[in-house]
Amino acid sequence: MRRRRGPSDPPSDISTGAIRAAALRLLGRRDYTHTELSAKLTTRGYPGDVVREVLAQLAADRLVDDRRAAAAHVRTASRIKGRGRQRIARELTARGVDEDVAADALGQISPDDERAVLRRLLTRSPLPPHPTPADRRRLFQRLVRRGFSIDLVAKMLRYGPDEDD
Repeated sequence: MRRRRGPSDPPSDISTGAIRAAALRLLGRRDYTHTELSAKLTTRGYPGDVVREVLAQLAADRLVDDRRAAAAHVRTASRIKGRGRQRIARELTARGVDEDVAADALGQISPDDERAVLRRLLTRSPLPPHPTPADRRRLFQRLVRRGFSIDLVAKMLRYGPDEDD
């Protein structure tokens, strides 16, 4: 059984090949942005200058691509996790994605797609037959925290998920 290194244990091999192998293992699980991958590798104790060199080579080989990682994140967050455009934009910023790249990736989400996701969430957890103002407020706040615009949530709650604009 392999023992996992702790964050304070320096890696035994800090060669370019070892760093590349560690980066490829991480990329085998999901797409990482350049910033995320750099942070993960330096946190593991690899020297920053060698990490930058390896990541530049991986980017040249198109194995690290912020556009692809952002597009994959937008698809997953919107369609599978049911998040709104505003929250996804915050998550992309936190992952170190450039504003222009994030804007391009967010362009995948049409207003109709966002309404469909919100409609699906409202049918999954509808308001009770006679909601109190507190019930409406809780649902409203939960949907806004998921990243949907205040105007869209207000319209959907006012007119119902089945009504079209």
